[in-house]
Amino acid sequence: MNSDTLPVQTISPSALLERLAGGTPTALLDVREEGAAISDVGVTRVPAASALARAPELARSLPDGVVVVCNRGVSARAVAATLRREGNPAVVLEGGMRGWIGALRGVSVDIGLPGLAVEQVQRPGRGCLSYLLSAGRDALVIDPAPDPDWYLERATALGTRIVGVFDTHLHADHLSGARALARAAEAPLLLPRATLERGVAADRRIVPLDDGDTLTLGGVELTVLALPGHTTDMTGLLLGDAALVGGDSLFADGIARPDLQRGDPDGARAMARQLHATLHERILSRGDELRLLPGHSHPGIPAGPIAPTLAEVRAQVPELALADPDAFADELLRAMPPRPANYEAVIAANAGERDADPELEQGGNACATR
Repeated sequence: MNSDTLPVQTISPSALLERLAGGTPTALLDVREEGAAISDVGVTRVPAASALARAPELARSLPDGVVVVCNRGVSARAVAATLRREGNPAVVLEGGMRGWIGALRGVSVDIGLPGLAVEQVQRPGRGCLSYLLSAGRDALVIDPAPDPDWYLERATALGTRIVGVFDTHLHADHLSGARALARAAEAPLLLPRATLERGVAADRRIVPLDDGDTLTLGGVELTVLALPGHTTDMTGLLLGDAALVGGDSLFADGIARPDLQRGDPDGARAMARQLHATLHERILSRGDELRLLPGHSHPGIPAGPIAPTLAEVRAQVPELALADPDAFADELLRAMPPRPANYEAVIAANAGERDADPELEQGGNACATR
């Protein structure tokens, strides 16, 4: 029998994410030969051929309603159907892991700034974080994932309209949804001027931003802050004196890698020294109580928002105690992980120079040095 016609039920990635985030006990059966599993969740790994051969045993040993996961939700269908015939009402994750890495979840962040609501949009399959800021009836989206409908629907649910889309820099480890969202929302595409200098395809919606520029959102003033080091164009957004949307500069427990734009040893070292200056002079100097809203976390489902104070970040990131720029660069470059898969093609796609093929995204993000 063709697996596409087998009598199986499915669960969407977003529904699975809400179930897992809500703490509902959920068993997963991963039938792929290899590949990163859904993080922070107990997963039984049995390749599809073995799972079919062992179906009676698995049907008894796995909890009822086990979610069967494969790459694209295809091979999982035969396994789930066989488990159901053996008495276990198994379901298939729609789109498999390809669908999972696109699942989004909004979490409110209270930064204590009157008039401004902040929603952190978590993408657990990739460890990416974007933001939907709203004030009055206006909304601004920062570093959106490539799913414009999610942001449009969320803005509508909040009673707002998206009046701007801001990408903090030319991303290398994941596809940006900024162009698509700006088009769909008929809103300006806000990009650092330094991003344009790196080479970006023309778009009539692009509005360049410079260090120190002020954006007004529903009467709340936001300040553009250049944060070079990860890349030359890395740019954050100060939310009053309450928080910094820091993009890929500093994370809750790590530091951005400096080798994705200028990858040769000399270039990476120069960028690391620049990053040291940025961290100490432009971020840490703003006081321990400032909240950091980072651009990434580790893949997995956080218990709540990721919004540490700078004091908490200092405690988690020992490299921040290194006062000497050369010692700091040595430490960052000493054990640099491999660059993200397809990073050059991802950069080209985000610059508008090639199609944004979802296949370019693989595994979790790799923008941190550890």
